[in-house]
This record gives sequence, C-alpha cells and structure tokens, in this order.
Amino acid sequence: MKKVLISLVAILLLCGSLAGCTQALTPPPIIPSNVSFAADYDSIFDALKEAQGNNPYRYYGPGFVTVTFASESSDSAARYMPANSPPSNVIGGSETDHSGTNVQVEGIDEGDIVKTDGIYIYSLRDGKLSIFKADGANTRLISTTEVVKPPSEQPATIYNDMAYDYTYENATEMYLCGKYAVVITQFNHSEHRYEPYSYKYDQISKTYIYDVSNPASPALAYNLGQDGYILTSRMVGNTLYLLSSHSVYSIEEDAPETFVPALYTNDEKRLIAPDCIAIMPYINSTTYTVVSTIDVPSGKVSTNQTLLGGGSVVYMSAQNIYITSYEYKSVESTRDYGIYTVVDYLNYTLTNITRLDISNGNVKVAAYGSIPGSLGNQFYMDEYNGYLRVVTTDDSYKYSITTDAFFGTTDYKWGDAGSSNGLYILDMALNCVGSVENLAQGERVYSVRFDGNIGYFVTFRTVDPLFAVDLSNPQKPVVLSALKIPGFSQYLHVYADGLLFGLGYSADETTGWRESMKISMFDTSDPRNVTEAHTLLLNSYYSTALYNHKAILIDQGKNIIGFPAGSEYLVYGYDNQTGFFRRASINLNGNLWDKYGWEDSRGLYISEFFYVVSGNGIGIIDMKNFNLVKTVSYTD
Repeated sequence: MKKVLISLVAILLLCGSLAGCTQALTPPPIIPSNVSFAADYDSIFDALKEAQGNNPYRYYGPGFVTVTFASESSDSAARYMPANSPPSNVIGGSETDHSGTNVQVEGIDEGDIVKTDGIYIYSLRDGKLSIFKADGANTRLISTTEVVKPPSEQPATIYNDMAYDYTYENATEMYLCGKYAVVITQFNHSEHRYEPYSYKYDQISKTYIYDVSNPASPALAYNLGQDGYILTSRMVGNTLYLLSSHSVYSIEEDAPETFVPALYTNDEKRLIAPDCIAIMPYINSTTYTVVSTIDVPSGKVSTNQTLLGGGSVVYMSAQNIYITSYEYKSVESTRDYGIYTVVDYLNYTLTNITRLDISNGNVKVAAYGSIPGSLGNQFYMDEYNGYLRVVTTDDSYKYSITTDAFFGTTDYKWGDAGSSNGLYILDMALNCVGSVENLAQGERVYSVRFDGNIGYFVTFRTVDPLFAVDLSNPQKPVVLSALKIPGFSQYLHVYADGLLFGLGYSADETTGWRESMKISMFDTSDPRNVTEAHTLLLNSYYSTALYNHKAILIDQGKNIIGFPAGSEYLVYGYDNQTGFFRRASINLNGNLWDKYGWEDSRGLYISEFFYVVSGNGIGIIDMKNFNLVKTVSYTD
C-alpha cells in the first residue's frame, strides 16, 4: 500500500514554554507542538512504526487476528447507532433523602459497585446485578441478574500443551440513569501458540444497559463496547463517558484491523474512523486512549475521540476531560578537560496533559502541554476559574561518566538522586503560568485536595508536612503553611468550612515506619496556620478507602464518616470540641462476611436507615441508635 503523508486536518497551537518553571540542568522548556488528525489508516500505521522506533525495548511479536469491519465513514455517530432505539422516557430521580457515591467533582458521577436511587439498592458482585428494595427492617432482595458468568464457568482451554486460550470477563462498576442500570465490564481474551510462537491478547471495555423499570425483571436494552481495558468512566445526566486504553501487539500494514481500535454494538464491530484519531505530539508506545460518549436512553455512541499516544490518570470537570501520559527524558552536557572528558546526565519525567473540550456536547482535542514530574491519581488535578492546577512529584536523578583517554579508563559517579514536589498552574491552552517548586526534598506526594483558592497536599518521609498553598493569583502561588506531624494522610476531604478530614497512617517519627491507621481533622480556618485539631488511632492497618475514595462515605450534614477497615465497617461522627466518636462498628466476619474481601463493602443511608453492603449481603442499621436491626443475603 502506497504511503500517504499525514495531512493536518486540524492543527491546534498548544503547549507553551515552561520558562520560569524549571532550573539550570533541569528539564528544558517544552517547544510548542501540534496535534494532527489522521487522514487515513496509512497515516496511523506510519505513526505506530515511528512509536515502535522510539521505544525499542517494547516487544512486538507475531500475532494472528481474524476480524471483519465495515467501510470507512466519518459519521461515527450514525455508524454506531443501534437499530432499535426506544423513546427517551427517562424516569426522574427520587426525592428520598439518600447518599450517593463519593465523587471528586459535584454533579459528575463515578462508577462503583453499589448504587442507590433512594428506593432500591443495586449491588454488583461476582458478575451479578442484585436489586434490593430498601425498606429498613423490611428490606428484601427483588432480583438477581447474571451479567457475566462466574470465573469457574468461563472458558480456559489447553490443546496438547501446544496452545493455550483464555477468556475472562469481569463486571467492574455501574451507574444508575433514570430507569436504566449501566454495568461496565472488562473482557479479556488471550491466545498462545507455541510452535511457531504467536500471541494475541484482546481487551474490550463493555457496557451493558439494563432497563430496570421493573426491578423484579431487568431487561438488557443495549450491549456496547470499545477496544482496550477500562481507564476510567464518568456520567453526567444521561451521558456516559467511557475511556479505555488499547495497546497494539502486532501490526500489518495492509490490515488496519490489526492496529486500529474498534467500537461494538451488539455483535457488530467497526473500526474507528481515521479522522476521529488524534496523533499526539509525543508517542513512545503503540497505545491508544479511546474516549466515547454514550447516550444511555438511546444506546447511541454520539461522539468519539481517540488519542494515539496513551494515557494514565484522568480528571474531568464540567467543561473538560484531562488525560495524562508520561515521557521519560534525559539531558546531557559535556565538560572537556583536555586529557579527560566528563559527561553529566540528568534523567527526569514529564507529565504530558491533553485537554478534551466537552462543553458543547462533543469531545474534541483542545490543548496539549507538559509539566515536570508525575502524579498519583485524579485528585492531583483540579480546574478552577479557567485554570488547571496540578501537583506532581519529580524523581529526577543525575550521574556522570568520566573518560580518560590517556589511561584508557572510564569512571561512573552517581550524583544527586531523590524527589521533590511542585504545584503548577496552567491556563486553558495548557501553558504554565505559575508554579511552586522544590518542596519537601526527598519526599513524595501522598494526597491532594483543592478547595477553591487554596490547595492542600501531603508529602511524607518520616513526618507529614501538610502544605497549604494560596492559588488566588495563578501567576504567583504562595505557600502559606506547612504543618508537620507524625505519619501522613493518604486521602483528604473537605469536611466543612474550615475543616479538612484526613485518612492515613501514623508513623514512627524517626524511621517513618508505618504503624496503625489514623483519622485526622485539620483546622484550616486560617490557612497560614493549619493545625491538627483532632486525631484518632485505629486498631486497623488497611482500608481500601485509602486508595479508592468511592469506598468512603462522608456526610457533614448527617455527621457520618464511614469506611471499611480490616474486618469491620466503621462509622464515626465528629464533634468540634471533643473530636471523633464511634457511632457503629459492623463486624464483617459475621453474617456479612465478604468472601471476596472486606474492602469491597460500601456504606450508604436512605432516610432513617444506614445500609452496609458487603460480599454476602446487606446489614441494616437504625440511625437513631446505630444498632443492627437485620441482615439480608444475596440468596434471601
């Protein structure tokens, strides 16, 4: 097939210089780059081959793929429209007083394994969607629907020790949208052939949309999918945003189906049109980030934007989606002393950020930029008043190689290695307009929370500096205070005006050795003098809430702080004078024992009752006295 040069369908002038954000012998300024959209599949093939050359350590083994696909079309919305679309008679939300999933941005829902609409409780366990009627002591199981088969019933076959096939699908999270329950699953299929050796590995992020207007008999309305493993998802109104990461293992120039991701509607598979694929300025892997929007009531994939260049951490605001990827760089400089030469090396990481504009209902690449360091999760980013604020940890290190031509020797000297931390403020073109750098040398960031014009983040080595940074002037962010206490907070949450909740660990002040979990309440009424108002050590050493914010329930109005810890689900309240007090401790080793791990339990409230949903059922607690009144299993 004749090569075709990449034509620039849409050129966006993007990332600006990082001047003022870096120091000497540190990452150089970023040169403004362009994003191009593929004119055809040849352009994509060329970009993938270039990426393969940029990363020679990546294995691209032979493979075999059999697939059919429809003809190309730029009208992706029409191409992926299901044949039978029901009317959009979406039922409105319940007026019942009830909690929801703990999310980062108000109004933007995040997928979880437990949801409630204030009338029913939906639980996703072991590939099954169970629906309970929430009615206090009269709570009962309404239905259980098998979304995917249990692992024991999914195929894994070996043929004479010469071939191995494996298929596994796992239900990971769900949403509620009017009369629909949306279940997202991860489908994995691998095939090995040993003589001659070949390998194929497919991953598909699937979306099953169920009509649950009759909760006793949910009906599958749509079965959608897109290539790749689930990166993240969000839901706003009736629209589901699904992001997946799709890696290419073998490519054939005349077979686009081997290197272009596809979308699925029921049993129909079609490749993503080339003009929906943005070729990012920096590509070092053959990985795509596929971004789809699904209108839940109609089952239509209304827009699609795919990035060739990979992605990791994702943050979403009301107007934009920000996707990050990492770039590993090396800077060298030479010192010539005549009889010997010294070459100094600096290795460091850049975080590349792509902004996708979703403000007009479509998803479009709008900007691309870079900042030093790397970030841990979505809370490290926040959009406010037209600026993106990002906290990163820079793990750069230096070394030198001295070559003596006279003696014929080569010496290696390892220089400074360690970490420091910074906060960067970027405009909507993703130009860096302000920064605070080189904070907490030798430590790294463990948690971040932005609250309007103040940013809080925790670093740790042996003690916990909680930094408070004034962001009111984006060009000149100022560190207001740095509270140092033993241990650290892994998760931060604005509990009330002037109060910041922290969930983390206590630690030895000398060695930094982690001890038991602890909860803290920080007084932030004066950001220039943040103090730890109260703290409480827990008799537990692990909670999934440390790493998954959706596992924690915080409601200041109800005075509830609930999360799983060890083999219990703990519920605390907080008093400004006396601090934390325990309201309930639900033993998950009893009737609610979770055979898949205690960390999967979730807490929620509906009206006057609190519900703990675990692996084997639901515990119902009367919030008047926080006594357990009943348990309901998945088999009742």
